[in-house]
Amino acid sequence: MLMFAMLMSAARWLSHLFGQNLFRPNLFAPRLSTQSPETPQEPHDGDLGHIVPGWVERARVDHRARNRKRWILTTGMVGITAVLAIVIWFNWFSLPNPVRWFSGSPDTAATSASDAGQWSMLGYRTSLTGYVADVPRQPSGNLAWSVDLGTPTRSAPLVTNGVVYAGGHFKVMALDADTGEPIWTVDTPGPMDHALTLSNNGLVYVGQTDHRMLALNRETGAVVWKFQANLPITASALVHDGIAYVTSASNRIYAIDAQSGEKLWQHRINGNVKTTPAVHDGDLFAADDEGNLHIIDAHSGRKRFRFRSSGSASGPPVVSGGLVYLASGGSLYAIDAGAKGLPGLFWVKRAWAQLWIWQVPLVPAPPAQRGEIWRFFPEERASQGVIASPAIADGVYFLGDGDGLFYARDAKTDQEHWRFTAAGPIVSSPVVLGERVYFGARDGMLYALNRSDGTVVWKLDLRAPVELPVAFADGRLFIRTNDGMLHAVD
Repeated sequence: MLMFAMLMSAARWLSHLFGQNLFRPNLFAPRLSTQSPETPQEPHDGDLGHIVPGWVERARVDHRARNRKRWILTTGMVGITAVLAIVIWFNWFSLPNPVRWFSGSPDTAATSASDAGQWSMLGYRTSLTGYVADVPRQPSGNLAWSVDLGTPTRSAPLVTNGVVYAGGHFKVMALDADTGEPIWTVDTPGPMDHALTLSNNGLVYVGQTDHRMLALNRETGAVVWKFQANLPITASALVHDGIAYVTSASNRIYAIDAQSGEKLWQHRINGNVKTTPAVHDGDLFAADDEGNLHIIDAHSGRKRFRFRSSGSASGPPVVSGGLVYLASGGSLYAIDAGAKGLPGLFWVKRAWAQLWIWQVPLVPAPPAQRGEIWRFFPEERASQGVIASPAIADGVYFLGDGDGLFYARDAKTDQEHWRFTAAGPIVSSPVVLGERVYFGARDGMLYALNRSDGTVVWKLDLRAPVELPVAFADGRLFIRTNDGMLHAVD
């Protein structure tokens, strides 16, 4: 009965709105006269009790028609606006950045991805997997030479075309890869606490504490161009498709023309990026010191997704097999690389979670954060847990933790394959070369393991803690230790 009454009320309201009786067979049909057809009748107004002219009735009909058209137009506009708003909401982070319409395109297709037999950037490729599939000659563990680079810094070595490049204490150096002899040295305004970046356009990218990004000639060290950021540059650059991606302590990511140094776009994020970003399939992945992983369109600079982790990101993101791996807060997260965000969704979920915590009646448990596939916690948590990013090869990830345990685990399911125990904490990323995996530890040892079962192939005592990843070029490993030495291992 209540439903019937509601329907009747709605019908009467609509009848009043359209000026028609909705219960007639034809809503828009003219009123039928009860008089015989032989007796002509003039239209009349029952309320006024007198005959009205025909033009008045026609005016009423026209007025009702205009009201109907106005209502239909208004309803249509509201509907179109609602649909458009929903489409924009679901695709907000995929919309183009208007800034890119006026900034032009890069002058070259330069990249920092390593060629065969070279090591021109951290992680070897722009996805930072640290994996070289084809290795004609494996190192045997013999020390070829060692050079003292002075006060130690956290700038891992890079190698290309027979030259080793490294950042030192208030300097940048190029050395002969065969002998360790210096080729050129360029002074910097502060210590170089992150690696350089080499590109196939003949440039070396050097981020400095005086807020400048320098592009140097690889052969001479001469300055080719300078870019001024807002605050000190805190991580290595990455070059892809002619764009150099640069991060600074001002919570900004810059996209710069790798050949000319002209800014293409900038994007502001939540925290400071202290590790190099990764690029894969047109997306830029950057992790900040507030534990956020940002997925940004590499061409336009528009953010597509933000994943929040606990703690602070301690290593660069690594992308492989549709997942991005993030070392943060002592744990390793596997996150869907194709995840998309929605504007305001985080705050909705936050309010939802708070209501659930307060045990408000009828409020269900909030859904889990988008994107997370799995999370790895080391069993022993007496130390800092996972600190460095993994290396990934053929569906298996390899990484160490602060307790000296080194793991090989399935990259999709996180099931363990094997583990190895080193004599000291492992705080640097490994590299996978063919069927072997190499890493250093704070016990001063450089380890070479068989990646299929974790057995030791060889180990070399470098007599000082190893906290930086190794570089590999032309069958030789290059690694820095905490005593300021640079070692070449055959």
